[in-house]
Amino acid sequence: MPRIALAGASDLVTRAGTAVAGEGGSVVDVAVAASLTAMCIDPGVCAPLGGGYLTIDLPGRNPVVIDGYMAFPGLGFSGESFTRTVTMEYGGGVTTLVDAGSVAVPGAFAAFEMANSRYGVVPWKLIMDIVAEIVEPGFPLLSTAVIYLTEGANQIFDQDPISRQALFEDGEVAALGSVVRFDDLAPTLRMIGAEGVDVLYRGELGQAIADDLQERGGRLTRIDLESYEAIARPPLQVEMAGWDLITNPAPAVGGVALSLALSAISAAGDPLDPGVWFDALRRCFELRAERLEPAVDREAATRVLLEEAGIRSASTIAVAAVERDGGAVAASFSAGYGAGVVPKGTGMLMNNSVGEIELLPGGMEAQRPGERMLSNMAPTLARASGRVIALASPGADRITSALTIALARAALGGDDLASAIDHPRLHPEKLDGRVRAALEPGIDLAGHEMEIRRYPDRHMYFGGVAGADLDGSVLSAHADPRRVGSVALID
Repeated sequence: MPRIALAGASDLVTRAGTAVAGEGGSVVDVAVAASLTAMCIDPGVCAPLGGGYLTIDLPGRNPVVIDGYMAFPGLGFSGESFTRTVTMEYGGGVTTLVDAGSVAVPGAFAAFEMANSRYGVVPWKLIMDIVAEIVEPGFPLLSTAVIYLTEGANQIFDQDPISRQALFEDGEVAALGSVVRFDDLAPTLRMIGAEGVDVLYRGELGQAIADDLQERGGRLTRIDLESYEAIARPPLQVEMAGWDLITNPAPAVGGVALSLALSAISAAGDPLDPGVWFDALRRCFELRAERLEPAVDREAATRVLLEEAGIRSASTIAVAAVERDGGAVAASFSAGYGAGVVPKGTGMLMNNSVGEIELLPGGMEAQRPGERMLSNMAPTLARASGRVIALASPGADRITSALTIALARAALGGDDLASAIDHPRLHPEKLDGRVRAALEPGIDLAGHEMEIRRYPDRHMYFGGVAGADLDGSVLSAHADPRRVGSVALID
């Protein structure tokens, strides 16, 4: 009988998780190895020097969200930083800031090491060695990266000589399946494994990264890295329709937005109606923009919103894993749209979270160095009698829509995991002050008078949900067909 069900972004991701499980690793060890591998092997879509969250719930332990998200940089910084404005066709049109000045303080490695030290079985060094061995010979360029790069992101990654050499052939984005190799990546991972994350945050590796970025006009400083710590947060826990939801708390906004949308869908009485989904999502995004994003204290604003909604509360890669004893992990990590920068000698792409304009309430000048930045991510666990579901998704603000629809069908509507993840999706888009609906084929919004943007087929714009499920004694996992994915049932 399988011990762990795992869903992730590619066969290399599930290979890493399976290898760690083969060494006796826990479901948390498996999720850590799978998440880090996913961040390394989907360049453009993610990057190892990004950040994110792990939502963990194990038998006999209190549930926790480990916050390894990006912090705004600039502690001890003076002078001017350099960014470049890029507009892409991706997702109907995106403008973002890139290059060294767009890099925020990365938190993924701090989160991974905290998860391993608190809940792991396999030594940290062994996990890092396994991931390094997988990425060292190079990895095939995935369809997600090819789509993203060809829809305009190529202009982000064609400036740095290291990323240009890895991702381009004869001046064009490398073809699907082309082998991508960052020469220094595996040695850097092994260094972090052997010396611990202190070498990144307080040692020679971090100093080299900060120095390199500042030479290029970055605002990330050694003090930023030295001051960074992962945070173990009590999760946002809500109850609805017989389900306990465990998700990402404030200061992130993804978990509360998801909770508000699902609560509205549950109250409407028909969790399978796309019109109900759209109305609930539109309202939750309105509340987010009006009440959460501008709030000085997002934790307090979250409590008020949940109380007003009558929700009972006890408090762009994705990986989901569930163990046969009911332990579960959902993980989401991001690097924004990517800075297009590889610090010399590291082989590791950087995030551009400072350049994600839509996640900077009040603009760049309103952000305070050292504080966690705004995030849509909401790796979520759902429990009911005899069933455990772990779900996570990439996709910027479409994370909320993707997870809401999947959970509305699987938890509230009784759908099986695969059908819930595969089902056509919608998303309310804000454009010049008006709302329009982005729709996949198979969605009917009869009775809703508004502008419609239709996609001809399922598209990675609508997220890429990874899900794992324990239903009674049966383990299963499913990866979203909108993106490259892989599942494994691990003995």
